[in-house]
Amino acid sequence: MELNKEKITLIADCEVTDKSKTAGGAVVRTSKFCADISECDFEGSCFVQTNLCATFKCSDMSGDYFEEVDLSGAGFERSDVSGAEFNEVNLSGAAIIDSDMSGIEISGCKLDGMTIDGFNVRELIEFYKKNHKENFDMKKNVRKAVIAGNWKMNKTRPEAKALLEELKGKVSDPGCEVIACVPFTNLETAIEATKGTPIKVGAQNCHFEKSGAFTGEISADMLVEMGVEYVVLGHSERRQYFGETDETVNKRTRAALAAGLKPIVCVGELLWERECNITEEVIARQIKLDFYAVSAEELKKCIIAYEPVWAIGTGKTATADQAEEVCAFIRATLAKLYGADAAEAVTIQYGGSMNAGNAEELLSKVNVDGGLIGGASLKAADFNTIIEAATKG
Repeated sequence: MELNKEKITLIADCEVTDKSKTAGGAVVRTSKFCADISECDFEGSCFVQTNLCATFKCSDMSGDYFEEVDLSGAGFERSDVSGAEFNEVNLSGAAIIDSDMSGIEISGCKLDGMTIDGFNVRELIEFYKKNHKENFDMKKNVRKAVIAGNWKMNKTRPEAKALLEELKGKVSDPGCEVIACVPFTNLETAIEATKGTPIKVGAQNCHFEKSGAFTGEISADMLVEMGVEYVVLGHSERRQYFGETDETVNKRTRAALAAGLKPIVCVGELLWERECNITEEVIARQIKLDFYAVSAEELKKCIIAYEPVWAIGTGKTATADQAEEVCAFIRATLAKLYGADAAEAVTIQYGGSMNAGNAEELLSKVNVDGGLIGGASLKAADFNTIIEAATKG
């Protein structure tokens, strides 16, 4: 970290209280903070040979430099530590909760027992080392790339047949799994049109009961009897317009698995949830609830689609880095629930306005294994371009 020597403020043997400010070139040496410290501004400061075994709440420590600092047992709650650099710092037992840690550098630090939002950091690092070591070879050899078209409420039967015939002419030997998730009225048409082709057919929902007084609903067994292989569950539009909850998504997922279907389970945050910096909290909750009582063996049959709700049908798309960040977090959450090997094998799609123009960059990311495609799946040429991008990625 470079400091303007003319503006450096040297602070030694100091005491810090709530709402203290030492920003803008301060160098804090040989001090000791061992209390709860709230709403402090340390932005751009240096901490050298200092004991910071305190709990920092709602404080700004972005861009700070820490050298030979004791942070063992320290806590950061709802604080901004983005861009901070840690050099030979003891972070053993430190707990980071709901804080911005983007862009931090922690190489050469002691990390034993350090947690971020309850996740053990050393375990996560080891997991990602293994994950990235395999890189794209692992994607192709361990995780199946899957491109699924979600047609939503579009296409009559003649239109569906025409689109599938056009798609068949382009998709003869894809390097990934290709699925057309069509409206209920088009399922029979789609199954007939795709016979003898690599294109699989999926439904867009199913009920969690086998039969009964559920007017307008379709059971998983009914779909299997028709020859359907996949089913989309928990799509943001089902949650938003039709009252789907994590509880009903879980019930539908378990019913689909019991019937022999392969669920594509959708998760994603609202715009205001992302703006409130609780994306990971939302995603973790959805994963835990949607896959409640789903075994590791059953997980192998599932696909997870990350759909940032603010990017569904809006034309907005998460950046490739944003998509990678959340898909990696989903995999880390699965690793905690099911183990690293199970997590590495799960296909995680991105499902927020992926199209022919942005697919290659999105699918190049290590943890983005495919796409749940909306509007672009209604155009054979565009959909085929995305399939080709998945083959490369």
